[in-house]
This record gives sequence, structure tokens and C-alpha cells, in this order.
Amino acid sequence: MPPPSDSLPDRHDLLTEIALFRYGLIASVVHDPPGNGQQEPALRAIAAKTYHIPGSTRTRVSVTTLRRYLQTYRAHGFEALRPTPREDAGQPRAFPPEVLAQAIALRDEQPARTTQTLVDILRRGETLGVPLDQPLNVHTLTTHLRRRGKTRRLLGQQAKTYRRFEREHVNSLWQGDMMVGPWLPDPMMPGKKRRTYLFCFIDDHSRLVPYAEFFNDEALPRLERVLKIAILRRGLPHAIYVDNGQVYSATQFGAACATLSIKRLQAAPYSPEGKGKQERFFETVRAQFLPEVDTSNLTTLTDLNESLWAWLECLYHQHEHSETKQTPLARYTAGLAQVRAVDPETLRRAFLWREKRKVYRDATISLQGNRYQVEPQWAGRTLELRFDPFDLSHIELYLDGQPLGAASVITQGRQRHLAVERLATEPPTPPKPQTSLDFLAALRAEYHTQQQHTLGRLPFAELLPPDPATPES
Repeated sequence: MPPPSDSLPDRHDLLTEIALFRYGLIASVVHDPPGNGQQEPALRAIAAKTYHIPGSTRTRVSVTTLRRYLQTYRAHGFEALRPTPREDAGQPRAFPPEVLAQAIALRDEQPARTTQTLVDILRRGETLGVPLDQPLNVHTLTTHLRRRGKTRRLLGQQAKTYRRFEREHVNSLWQGDMMVGPWLPDPMMPGKKRRTYLFCFIDDHSRLVPYAEFFNDEALPRLERVLKIAILRRGLPHAIYVDNGQVYSATQFGAACATLSIKRLQAAPYSPEGKGKQERFFETVRAQFLPEVDTSNLTTLTDLNESLWAWLECLYHQHEHSETKQTPLARYTAGLAQVRAVDPETLRRAFLWREKRKVYRDATISLQGNRYQVEPQWAGRTLELRFDPFDLSHIELYLDGQPLGAASVITQGRQRHLAVERLATEPPTPPKPQTSLDFLAALRAEYHTQQQHTLGRLPFAELLPPDPATPES
């Protein structure tokens, strides 16, 4: 029997999307518990709204159902919100992409057109070159247009004014984003250069950067790595505020945040104004750090990242912020009582990748060309596999969100998932030419000395340096 085709772990998973929807309904009550006697009015307010419910044609959720979701989440966590899959569950049908493209073109041409008008036009699609094989549903088209920011409200809205805001406590909110970084020599193609990308988070209250790192790509494992290290170093944030980019909208990333009880807030499409502190930090990086990168002639990601961490700890975190009138480190340290530590094992499990596989009749499964043994009673069943993409020697098995134990390795030809194996790796650092003055090299030396004096005084015993087993580029 040929093994099932391997695919990226972030493919559409209806059950996880339903769990994320249910979590989103109750998130405000979970993270900001109402006062005495106020929970029922809060639930009624949630139930009074209409929703686009994944996998359902219903648009409302009852108060009774909300109570059940809330009780289930508090008792058993995010995984318990996943529904038990039905045998007759199917996939939603989609219309041809050219129909959506034409609908977007019609909406761009006249933003005032309602979706019903677009459907009426498209039903006469022969004149537009987009004949329909089946009736076009207004609700389905509306959903797709909304996902692409092509709603009448967004296209027709006037310029808005925004008031400044700041969370009252450290780790109440982290803003996250990615910035295009400098060019470095391509380690895989001598004589060529490759663009770098900076993933980072910044604490809204203190302006401290929990963690940041440059990479040679924008893949999901990079975002996961930065958030995991940031949490280990600075504790759990109550919420993160990110944009609607592919990695930030990934189902896997959403499930990890929900598992850790981190509220994921996403900026409205084409509305980056809410992440002003993150953009301000990037301006500081461009004005103060990147010019020194050019002067220092850095050639490797290792040196670039060590220089970044030295600049953060020795300069950025030590300089008084123009708005808070405190240094980021001092303001963060003053709020340590608000910081929540995290169990490393809980953090590890939250970021495990997930893929589904059907168990063969001989009680084996296949993943990335590797073969694993499971218990005989699962033969013929479809199980969820959870694993670290950088270590395929350990596979955890789940059925309907319940753990079944680990699979046993029979044959293993691949150590890493193909999605991360293809990510660029960096060869040994070449010798660097001597220069008259290398400011970043001096900062790195100061940073290493500072670490020896300050590491033991921080309250987190779990502070970890970047994992050397994880590819840096």
C-alpha cells in the first residue's frame, strides 16, 4: 500500500477551526472575567450577535451553548473545544477562482455594490467569461470577499483618527511583526546575497523586546521559535496583537496561542495603525542598528543576531524611552509581579505540529517517509499525529483531541519534516577581515560580559539561549 502523501501541517483542519471559533466566543470572558452577576449579561450580549460559524449554516450561538463552552474550556482547556468528528462530515464546496477574481474586480470598480448585486451580475457571467456550473451563494461570496478585505465598509471608509493607548501592566499585550532586514552573503550560493527578515515581539507597556531574531525566510517555524523563546525568557503574555499575514493567521499558530491561553488579536486588513509601538521600534532599528551593520560588514546570521541581542540589551533596553520617561528594562522590571511563568513541557506541547494519518491494517503509520508502529486496535482509524518538526523520532498520537501515547519508530530515514529541512542552514562562520573600529563587535563583547553578571538575578530560572540544534537561517 503506498504511503499517504505528506503535506504541510497548516492545511485546512475544520475541527481545529471550530475549536478556535468557540474559543474566540468566550475569550473575552476568559481573559477579562466579568464582575459578580455580570457573566450572564456578557454571555447574552455574545449570543445576541450573528456569526459565520465554521462548518455550519447557523449564524447564532445560544447562551446555554456558551456556558457549555466556557465550562469545558475552564475544566479541560482548548483541546476539549474540538467537536467529536461525525462520520458524514464533509468539506465545504468552493466556486472557481476566476469567479472570485471577477467579483473582486466588480467590487473594486464600484465599492458601493452589494454582494447580492455582485451575484446578480455574475449569474450573467457568460458576458464576463466566467460561466457558473452551479448557483452562487451570497453568503459564501461575502465570506471570501471579507477575507480579502474587499468589503464595502473597508473600501469606502474615510480616513480615521486614532487615539494612543497603552496597557497598564507588563505582559498584558505583546505586539508582533516582521521587518525586512539587510542583505547577507548567501551561504548556499557563493557570490550571491540573500535578504534577511526580523521577527520580533515588543511589550506594549514597557517597550521591552522579549525576543527578536533575524532569519533568511518568513516561514512559520521562525515565528514559532521567536514566540517560544520570548515566553521562556519573559513569561506568558495575556494577549498578542499581530497582523493578518499568513504565518500569524495560521491554524497551527492560533491553536498554540489558545492552548497557552494567549488571546490572539489581529489587526483589521489594511489597518496597521494599531501596531504603532512595533512600527516605532522598527524605525529605531533602521535608524540606529542597521547603519552599524553596514559599517561592520557582517557576513553571517550568527554575527548579525549576536549583534542585535547585544544592541538590545546594552543600548535599547538601557535608554530612556521618549514617551514613558523610563528605560524599557526598568519599566519591565517594575512590573515583575504581573509576569506569569510557563511550564516548559506545556509550552513544548502547544507548538507541536499536527497532521492526520490513517493507520494501515498492520497497525503502522507513515509520516515523511518514516514508518511507525501503533497499537493494533487503531488499525483503520485516522489519528492525529503531533510532533516537533525538527525531531521526527518522537510522534505523539491523538484521537478526537485525546492523547493515546507515543508511536514506536520502525524505520526512520528523515530526521526533520521536509517543511523545515528545506529552510536554509548556515555553514561555519568564515574569518572576518580586521577593521579599525567595529562598534557592534564591541557591543557583543559588552553583552557577553553583562550576561555573566545579570543572568542569575532575573526571576526566571528557565531563561534559555537560542537552541543550537535549531537552524539559524
